[in-house]
Amino acid sequence: MKKLFLPHLLCFILVTAITGSHAFAVTYPNPTTEFYVNDYANLINVDVENNILNVNKRYENTSEKPQIVVVTVPDMQGIDEYDYSVGLFENWKIGNDEYDNGVLILLALEERRIKIEVGYGLEGVITDAEAGRILDAATDYLSNGDYSSGINNIFINVASRVNEEYNYNNDEIFSSINTDVKQNAPANIASYGRLIMLILLLIIIGGGRGGRRRRGFFIWPFLGGGGFGGGSGYGGGGFGGGGFGGGGSSGGGGAGRGF
Repeated sequence: MKKLFLPHLLCFILVTAITGSHAFAVTYPNPTTEFYVNDYANLINVDVENNILNVNKRYENTSEKPQIVVVTVPDMQGIDEYDYSVGLFENWKIGNDEYDNGVLILLALEERRIKIEVGYGLEGVITDAEAGRILDAATDYLSNGDYSSGINNIFINVASRVNEEYNYNNDEIFSSINTDVKQNAPANIASYGRLIMLILLLIIIGGGRGGRRRRGFFIWPFLGGGGFGGGSGYGGGGFGGGGFGGGGSSGGGGAGRGF
């Protein structure tokens, strides 16, 4: 009897581990009538809400009609942030169906997490690394409880990348909107800094030594193989339904940060 019970128990544990959070039913909130601003955690002030709405309204007048949707929730119901954000993104069908160019900015208050979820059509311009840098520029605001400034900072930087992708005029899209925000750090500055330090270290270690040649150092881990981007590392999710936007396909691209 024990021999039969143990394999069944192991199978149950394995299946539970594989299915993970998908085993739980998730109740996603319905979008507000404005769709672009969904402040369920009551964190965003009126000025920032208007910024988000005005930019998206101007996007509606373009051929590509991208959408940047901001959502704050009290909690994620015990679900992993990547699964939750992909599920919400696809459930609401964020973005234009033809271009799949939606972006979700999700803040979960209890978990103290912020996530950028990107539709396939914008993953070329808002890469995982770029999304991570955008979030890094705003974490000080969020850590200090200034959620409106943090979200506005993230939104403006994301919208700037969208404008760049479609050659939109920033002055027109951001007309009457304060865009004085912290810019995300230029790519690879941290990488270059580490590389210079490593070169100096190797010179110091190897300097002045005559005779035998020393074996080379394996320095790849220090150059940031997987350390600088801050990408999600997760792929996809199988949520569907809804009929709110037009796009809604995300491969899990983007990034998440704690605050």
